[in-house]
This record gives sequence, C-alpha cells and structure tokens, in this order.
Amino acid sequence: MKKTLIAAALLPLLLAACASNPAAAPAAPAVPAVAAQPQLSDEERIAFFVNHARSGELIDVARELKAGIDVNALDTLDQTALIGAVSHKQLLVIKLLLNSGANPNLADQAGWTPLIHAVYSGADPDLLGLLLDAGADVNGRNDRGITALYLASVGGREEQVRYLLSRGADPALASKAGYTALKIAQLKGLQKIVTLLKDAPSPSSPVAKATP
Repeated sequence: MKKTLIAAALLPLLLAACASNPAAAPAAPAVPAVAAQPQLSDEERIAFFVNHARSGELIDVARELKAGIDVNALDTLDQTALIGAVSHKQLLVIKLLLNSGANPNLADQAGWTPLIHAVYSGADPDLLGLLLDAGADVNGRNDRGITALYLASVGGREEQVRYLLSRGADPALASKAGYTALKIAQLKGLQKIVTLLKDAPSPSSPVAKATP
C-alpha cells in the first residue's frame, strides 16, 4: 500500500519531467483546412487546395469547394487541383473535382493536360475513362507536341495504348520533333506497342472517316 502511494505521488513529477525533456520531438502542428484560415492569401489558399487534392484529402477538398474556392485555380506551378489529384491517382478526389466543374483540358505551364499527367503516372483505364468521359481531349498535346498516346507508347504501356486507341487517340500525330507514337515505339524496339499502333487506323485518315 505504501509503495502504491509513493508511486502515485511521483507520477506527476515523472510526467512533468517527460514533458520538459528537450530530446522529445515536438508534435507537428495540424494544418487546418482552407475554409478555417481566412487570414491566408489567395495564393496560399490555392496551394493548400491543390496539396489537399494531391494527398487525397477528400473531406478537406470538399470543404474548400463549399467555401467557394475556384475549382480551376492554378497554383504557383500552374497546376490545378485536378492535375494534382490525377498525378497521384486520387480517384475519389478526381470524381469530386470533375463533378464540381473542373476543366479536364486545363494544362500546366508545360502544356501537360490532366490526361497526359494521368498516363505519365501510370493510370489505369478507369482513371483515364473518368477524364475522357468528362470531355478530356484524347489527342491533346503538350508544348513539345506530345500526346497521351505518344507518352504511353514510349513507356511501353500496352494497356494504356490499347485503351487510348479505343477512345480515338490518333497514332499518326507527330511531336514537334517529328516523331509519331509508332516511330518512337519502333526506335525503342517495343514490338507489342508497334503492332497495336500499326493495326490502329488513324481517326484523321480518309479511310477512318469513311467508316460508318
């Protein structure tokens, strides 16, 4: 009984010592949602918004949208929340942003559209389909004239290539350097990709246009 009383008396002192221990790591401050930070500048609010989208923080993204933030706002890298979510394959956030009016063709400073970012990030057809069903241009190009199909082809991503072709991607489109998806696949020796591209008619060809 005496030992128990002594231990109980010492407990507050031990806790106080632990709390004042300089070796203990301080707790990281919580980052409140944008809607709870009226003191932030517009640039800071957008940065928080895009970062929440990248991290898949659905509740925070929804709260910020409800607070009136522009769904198509660009951060300092000229990236939208949609690009951030797509780059990290945050499917639920992507759906929310698209349903809230996010522009599926709004590109970053290098001309990379959300679809091109999706292909680069290794997105599956479900994610690609979300963007395309929302109106993304399957043949949209970046500043170097590179399309999503070109990027999928050079990466040897057969599933992406097959799906993009099924959604109307044009294998005949060349980059500013003069390379088509087929040519770059041939140079890299990607035979499965070469076969897929060779068998696919170009949507811009006279034969494809004549097919009902």
